[in-house]
Formats: sequence, structure tokens, C-alpha cells
Amino acid sequence: MKRSDFIKTLGLGAGGLILPNNPFVKSKEIKIYDNYVKGITHYQYKKIRDVIKEGDKLILKRDVENKYDSFAIRIFYNEFALGYIAAYENIILANMIDAGVELKAYVSAINLQTDIYNQLSISVYAELIIANPKLIASLLSENRADDAPDIYRNNGRFFDYDPTS
Repeated sequence: MKRSDFIKTLGLGAGGLILPNNPFVKSKEIKIYDNYVKGITHYQYKKIRDVIKEGDKLILKRDVENKYDSFAIRIFYNEFALGYIAAYENIILANMIDAGVELKAYVSAINLQTDIYNQLSISVYAELIIANPKLIASLLSENRADDAPDIYRNNGRFFDYDPTS
């Protein structure tokens, strides 16, 4: 077996956790942050404010060299720097990024009618592995681990168990 195949079998990959194609494993994106972009007047927001719209994907980059905030996270729209996540709210997100968790960020709101400091909001999402009802109802939840049928050594299926029923 190739090393890459072995790693895939374990459910791991270069980009973090890869969920195996299995009816018992589910994931869901959950919103973990939503607030205004800070420092917006010092960066390139004015150049793109007529182009950017709600739902646009943003890029989060750790700014570990920031001399004012060791947990700084810069926000980009394509190559345009927009500002930062608030220093009083960025520690957990920074630790997640540093640990390799893939966070997805989007423009959650734009309001050009208000003052510039509150014109642009960002939402951040993380993928959460959630309990699937099929797993909870499965034989795995009714038996000790050593007594339950092993789906990995039985071509991905329980011996007489149909997860779709």
C-alpha cells in the first residue's frame, strides 16, 4: 500500500481532516464569528467598496509579525487588504488557524449609509463533525467496541446491517 493511500485510509490529508466517504460521518459548517472589520480606514477598502458585495469570499491570514498584536489576523478581498479581526476577539481564531483548521470567511453585511467604521462585516465559518443519526442508531452504539462488527474490515459495511433502512 502506498503511503498516500494509507494516510487517506486514516482520514488524514495535507489540508487537514478528510472525511471518509461513509454514511456514518457528517459535517456541517458553523458560524463562529461575525463582526465589523477593524482598521478599515487604514487599508484598501475604499478602492473596492463599490465592487465588494455580501457573500463574497474573503481571505484570512495570520500576521504573526504584527508588533501590536501577536494574534493578529488580516482580512483580504483578493489581493486587497481590508483590515483586521478585532484584537479583543481574535485569540481563538488565531489559534485555530495556527493549528491548521481551515476557516472560511465571507462578507456578511455592507452598509454604505453608516459611518465607515461600521460599513463592512465579516462572518467566519469552521467545519464541525456532527453526530449522524445513522451512527447513533447503529450497532456501534449498542455494543462494546470489541463486540461490534468492524465496518473497515468488512468492505465498509456491517455484516447484516443496512444503514439506509
